[in-house]
Amino acid sequence: MIEESFLKSNFVGRDGLLWWVGQVAPEKAQGEQINGGGWGNRVKVRIMGYHPHSLEELPDEDLPWAQILLPSTAGSGKGGRATSVKLSPGDNVMGFFMDGEDAQLPVIFGILGSSRYAPVQDYAGPFQPYTGFTSKIEKANVLFTKGESNEMNASTNESPRLLPPETVNKLKSTLKREIKGASSKLGQTISFAGGPPEGAINEISNELENVVSDIKNSGLTGSALKGRLDSAASEMMSSATKLSGMMTKNLVDNGLVGQIQGGLDKAYKVKYAAELAATGSDAKAKVAGAAMQASFMPAIQGLEDAIPCVGQKILGSLKDTIKGLLGKIAENVKNFVKCVAQQFVGGIMNGIIGGLTKGFSGLLGGGIGDLLGGFDIGGFLRGGAKKLMNLSNVFKCNNKQEYDFGIKEWVVGKGPKNAIDIGVDAILDLANAADQLSGGIVGGIQNLSIATGSLGMFDFLNPSVSVPGNKSSLGDCYAGPPTKCGGLKVEIFGGGGAGAIAKGILGSIVNDGAGSTGSIIGIDLLSGGIGYKSPPFIEITDDCKQGYGASARSEIDLDEDSPTYGQITDIYIVTQGENYPVPEPELESKPPYVVDHVVVVKPGIGYTSTDSFTDNDGNTYKPYIDNSGRIVRLSPPDPEKFNVKNVEQLPKIKIVSETGSGAILKPSLKPRPEYQGEIKEVIDCIS
Repeated sequence: MIEESFLKSNFVGRDGLLWWVGQVAPEKAQGEQINGGGWGNRVKVRIMGYHPHSLEELPDEDLPWAQILLPSTAGSGKGGRATSVKLSPGDNVMGFFMDGEDAQLPVIFGILGSSRYAPVQDYAGPFQPYTGFTSKIEKANVLFTKGESNEMNASTNESPRLLPPETVNKLKSTLKREIKGASSKLGQTISFAGGPPEGAINEISNELENVVSDIKNSGLTGSALKGRLDSAASEMMSSATKLSGMMTKNLVDNGLVGQIQGGLDKAYKVKYAAELAATGSDAKAKVAGAAMQASFMPAIQGLEDAIPCVGQKILGSLKDTIKGLLGKIAENVKNFVKCVAQQFVGGIMNGIIGGLTKGFSGLLGGGIGDLLGGFDIGGFLRGGAKKLMNLSNVFKCNNKQEYDFGIKEWVVGKGPKNAIDIGVDAILDLANAADQLSGGIVGGIQNLSIATGSLGMFDFLNPSVSVPGNKSSLGDCYAGPPTKCGGLKVEIFGGGGAGAIAKGILGSIVNDGAGSTGSIIGIDLLSGGIGYKSPPFIEITDDCKQGYGASARSEIDLDEDSPTYGQITDIYIVTQGENYPVPEPELESKPPYVVDHVVVVKPGIGYTSTDSFTDNDGNTYKPYIDNSGRIVRLSPPDPEKFNVKNVEQLPKIKIVSETGSGAILKPSLKPRPEYQGEIKEVIDCIS
């Protein structure tokens, strides 16, 4: 140190570094630095062996500022690239003095992790362990637990999971330990823009699903429930407004205009014939016929002027209609199902039909009534599904798309979702049936205050809709909790094709009996479908919405000369997930599975025939490699010849190669063929 003391080079590190260990001072000592009024990445630190233990000798407020040395991955702030420092009061840090023995410029180099055995009481004095929670970092919210350790063991704090609240609650009860979810918005369904009326119907259906999920997961009551229903009603209004506009346009363009034109033509002919018979003059007859038509013009103009007012009156009461329906959903529906969505939209349509019928009926008296000849507004609207669908073409763009990826819905934190097809025809059929059951009672059967007219007798208006075995004239709509778990489903959608069928393969089974769960270790492709232009999406679900995390991808044949052109050739697992319920029949009759073939997702480069390819069960695979070292094919051991193990967990292939890199290989499973035993070579000598 003599050299450093008298002949300092002022070159950091050249004269050696003086290392130190210290403790970050409590919140009150950090001043404006912790309130956002300071500058730079710095904190006050009490250095062990250098600063005194006594607060009287050296108060925390008088400690020196220690600069924080950031990793290159954190960014300096230039170019908008930066990452916040995550030091807390009480943290034990390590650093060095940039000015050597002068010891006036401490720099924090790193942090020592906190042990679960360290006390977490409030600050009591220098160099004593204390909590890192402050007025800025509070205890126990949705993202943080009360623990303050960072260790690689079972007691380590779990990071927030990307799971919807429903799944978090189920895991808590199943695993009997604390599970944290990162956001209440996870699991919410978002609709992409679509052509009317399908787009509007899907938007209402998705928001309804989100409402049912929020009520079930959060147990909303009182003002919180009212606030959620109000926000949902506001969200649905924009979609309901689209439906109302379409149905009004359908009524006017395809109904009233044609009827009025026909009535005018008939009035002209009747008057023309009468005048011609009376006078014998064709000219006078034409004038009389035209005059008869002209007499209706004030009434027709009045009807035209009143149409916007009718629309406004419907919209004014439509939000109350939706609120009333949502209130019954909150009371009676325990689980979102397709039939409830159909009936809910049907109730909205009945409200619109009732409003249009009531609004226009008062305008169609007098001369207009004579022209219409008893035109039934309600009957026209209730039978107008096809006309409504044809009308939707007016609202669609004529832009041609080369590919239709088929994504209509997205689940936050999960990805694409196969949209529920609830169909305009099916909805109108339900709406008509429900209206007939109610006998046209204004306000519906549950004393809903609806200004637009009859809503109808829907199942979801009755608490019995959530009772197992519920049946009505509308069907077997049951909106209670699933009576049985299981029912693993693999949904294949998008890509422009259709007809593909696949089955999920469960493995890594946990527990025994009815409560057993597993992970998705493979997908058994039963049919490749036809007409796929791009790889379709794969959605893995179960009836109880219990499993989470599984994802898969598909591959299709794009070779136009191939017999399987446009078909799905493989579906491979990306992540296996967990907690999927094992269907009860499979507990006793689950078929054994083996690796059938390997999907070469990426061939890589630089591999040789001497490289080793093995899976986690110790099976050896035979590679087929081209001249560039790319893996063309990888053959698993034949289960008909060799007694390979049944696959019980997600197969993973380990590659040992000195030269190869970049390959991605995914084993594909099939039911095990009957084992024939090892085949030995037999030579038949001919004498």
